[in-house]
Amino acid sequence: MSTSSKPRIVLYSCDACPWAHRTRIALKAAGTEHEIFEIHLPVKPEWYPKINPAGKVPALSYGTPAGSDVSDPPAGTFILAESALIVQFVASLFPLIDYQDLVVRAKASFVQLQFDNLVAPHWAKLQWKGGQAEDLDALVQGLKTWSLSLPEEILGTECGVADILLAPFVTRLFIMSEADVGAWAPGTGPKLISAISGPEYANLHRFAKKLRNWNLAKETIDQEALVQRLSELFRKTWEEKYAGKTDGKVVS
Repeated sequence: MSTSSKPRIVLYSCDACPWAHRTRIALKAAGTEHEIFEIHLPVKPEWYPKINPAGKVPALSYGTPAGSDVSDPPAGTFILAESALIVQFVASLFPLIDYQDLVVRAKASFVQLQFDNLVAPHWAKLQWKGGQAEDLDALVQGLKTWSLSLPEEILGTECGVADILLAPFVTRLFIMSEADVGAWAPGTGPKLISAISGPEYANLHRFAKKLRNWNLAKETIDQEALVQRLSELFRKTWEEKYAGKTDGKVVS
């Protein structure tokens, strides 16, 4: 099949967005030709609501005529929003990006759902809203429960859809904690890393190492630029909220 006969894929993305990062990994894993159009979220283009009325990234158009304007796709163009749906759509087009053993695939999918339930809400509250001591404790406990539930089958080198969905979030949890980048009080990130250093977190660290070493995840994000960008974003929060004030916060 010639390149020209393949349906055109356009991904509307934002380099710093973990949800968009999922879709870049999926398309990279598929090895298919695609275009990436960067959306600057703080000042989105006026035309972007035509792509996604919610104004969020990512979004993906499939089958747009070659040479057509990505900002004004023809009527009837298939456009899909929401990162998990996009990743699943890519996997339906390119099944080899997922685990081939259906039982392992199901186990991995459950792991991904458990992360959303046990870890993601606490991490978001701590990193983006600063949180209190109890929020750090809840995150540490959630990570412990999740770590103990990780099946051996997903701790090797094979990766699938669940890994694609998890990679941006698990890797950022470690990267940002190690760099102490968040709306939290200074020192909270290293404190989290110390709190999850026990043997009950062994599988968590094995899984995080797998994802952090995964070439597809590394090649689809500029880690240094991401850390720098979020550091600048949170710096003002630190200065306004924590200058000389740590009482009642997660830093003792």
